[in-house]
Amino acid sequence: MGEQKGVREPVRLPPLLTTKLHPPPPREQAVARDRLVARLRAEPGIKLTVVAAPAGCGKTTLLGAWRELEETAQPVAWVSLDEADNDPVVLWSYVLAALRGVCPTLEVASSPAVLGQARIMDVFLPDLINELTSVGDAALILDDFHQLTSGPARDSVAWFVDRAPSTFQLILATRNEPALPLGALRAHGALVELRTRDLGFTADEADVLLNERLELGLERADVEDLVERTEGWAAGIYLAALTLLAADDRTALVRRFGARNRHVVDFLLDEVLEAHDPATQELMLRSSILERLCGPLCDALLEQEGAAKLLDMLAGSNLFLLPLDEAGEWYRFHHLFAQLLRVELEHREPGLAPILHRRAFAWHRDNDSLDAAIEHALEGGAFAEAGDLVAAVWIDYVQVARHSTVLAWLERFPHELVREDPQLLLVQAWVLSLSAKREAAADAIAALERLGRLDEGPLPDGFSSVEASLATLRATIPWGDFGAGLENGRRAAELEGPTSPWRPLVSCSLGGCLYFSGQFDEAERWLAESTEPALASRQWRVAVSALALRSLVAGERQQAAEQALFAERAWDVAREQGLEDVEGEVFVALGAARATAGRPDEALVFLERAVVITRAGGHPRVLADALLRQAAVLQAMARQDDAAAVIEDARATVASCPDPRLLAQRLADLERSPRTRRRNGAAALSERELMILRMLTSRLSERDIGRELYLSHNTIHSHTRSIYRKLGVSSRGEALEKAGTLGILRSRFLCARST
Repeated sequence: MGEQKGVREPVRLPPLLTTKLHPPPPREQAVARDRLVARLRAEPGIKLTVVAAPAGCGKTTLLGAWRELEETAQPVAWVSLDEADNDPVVLWSYVLAALRGVCPTLEVASSPAVLGQARIMDVFLPDLINELTSVGDAALILDDFHQLTSGPARDSVAWFVDRAPSTFQLILATRNEPALPLGALRAHGALVELRTRDLGFTADEADVLLNERLELGLERADVEDLVERTEGWAAGIYLAALTLLAADDRTALVRRFGARNRHVVDFLLDEVLEAHDPATQELMLRSSILERLCGPLCDALLEQEGAAKLLDMLAGSNLFLLPLDEAGEWYRFHHLFAQLLRVELEHREPGLAPILHRRAFAWHRDNDSLDAAIEHALEGGAFAEAGDLVAAVWIDYVQVARHSTVLAWLERFPHELVREDPQLLLVQAWVLSLSAKREAAADAIAALERLGRLDEGPLPDGFSSVEASLATLRATIPWGDFGAGLENGRRAAELEGPTSPWRPLVSCSLGGCLYFSGQFDEAERWLAESTEPALASRQWRVAVSALALRSLVAGERQQAAEQALFAERAWDVAREQGLEDVEGEVFVALGAARATAGRPDEALVFLERAVVITRAGGHPRVLADALLRQAAVLQAMARQDDAAAVIEDARATVASCPDPRLLAQRLADLERSPRTRRRNGAAALSERELMILRMLTSRLSERDIGRELYLSHNTIHSHTRSIYRKLGVSSRGEALEKAGTLGILRSRFLCARST
């Protein structure tokens, strides 16, 4: 069975927030900034545009205005980033939704929520880039890019920037320097940059805002003085506008401003707040802890009613409360203004913020906004409540490949609390195991066993006890220790009875361990018990795994018709549910069935795909099985050198398994085969390896070669390693030198030319 399985459909997760896919609606007071808009227009050869400046410099307003003007010429997608987007699966789910919203013809077959983080860059992004190439001119704005602080999320964007088609324009708005290879882009003239100095208001632009839009009637000298004192800082000028609206002597007020932005803000905050009645001030201060706010949520924070009307009033008069939808239901404060309000809240009501976060947690929990509920519980120090919710919903997040999100939550708990909470340790062990982080998962399991509270239960995720969950985990992901997996599978089956929501997974895991232990008849009984309940409860990955394993069992029992039937049924479910790029086991079953039917060429195609998928997953069991079957087919095709290369790979994978059982037996059988021979430096390369070797003579990277040949980087890397092994070398340069010495490249080129 495949390693990443879930117990039920992710029915409780909130949908993508559509408010993140649109910029704040333009304000009547907005000033056209034609000089900056012109610099944002796409030019040939530009791969990336970066708008980098501190908070309050007008980045979002500028890009929103540019988008409104530009979308008549090309589709422009928008995503407002937040901390949750540090999970690459979340990030690219939003990007895909945004692009589909403006490019209806965009057909991307793969899904980040199915593929998971490990396959974003080798499957999803190549698929997306190919589709964007066919779409033509298009653009994507990622606002608040500074929110991406994790390496994987930033790395995926860097990968995308490097390979996006020339017709695609990517624009980033960020408060700080993005961790991207800007130097190389700058050197090649492929980067447009707008910085703090560029975004500063000119006197003419400030005059339009203050006198034409807001009708303040300021003298030109006062406007110029204000621009100088604020250094053109957009937020300072907007804050000044709010204060000046209520001032009798506006010239005197302008002259009282400090010379630095910090002083301007400190001075103006009291002025802006004091311009409102106490009820409105209370709303502004207390709702500042929220990323997004609406009337009912603010009512919960203030423990009273009427917030919706106040928000509507504020949105019309306060330039720093921005509507997020056309209905006027959701809003957010300008990020800088929200920061200032939070500082003032702590000054006026020390210690209230955690209480407000806990109220926000309760509201979001009751309204099924799980991400926001957990975030507010953590911010409010409500770790017990946050822990209960994480323990209840982690499997829903794993179902849509949001492993990174769950791990990020766990990192925000006090370390000592996690180490003393069996539920959180279980979640940590499961998610780390599913993420192929073997050592860290083992550490979490060891900590759980040291607690000695295995009989606690039932658990919020549906397990009957801590022991049942741990036994199921060890049977599901045995890391090649099939003796221990079998023992844990039997124990899990005792603890999780036929009515348990986890029973399909338990039965499938036990059946898999029995299969790799050579107990085929009993394996079939457990796998049969798993199949239909898994299908009925929409546990698609469990069902695919059970069907694929039943096919392999049938092959061992010489039931060729059943073997083919189960393999095809597993493939049908995988294809219908979009799992074909993540469930390598189904391709092992298809390859084995084709080999049994005497169709080795087809078998090899399926088994090669199984190797690529399972290698990316990071778990040894299915990878070893796929490699061993691939080697056997190669031997049957008399491709001894290719088989020997694969056997070497399989040998290392099997060696990583503490108790490999059937895998060790198969490896020994292959190595004893009279058709197996050790390779030497002059061994023949396969046709595909020769093609890749010829391309290694160029300056193309392995990833570039993969794009040229429409193969994944993992496939190219595997072939390159095989080339090195066959030639007895360890580097690209050595391989080319050895190939030249042996005349491999030259003879092949001459042969090709003569034909």
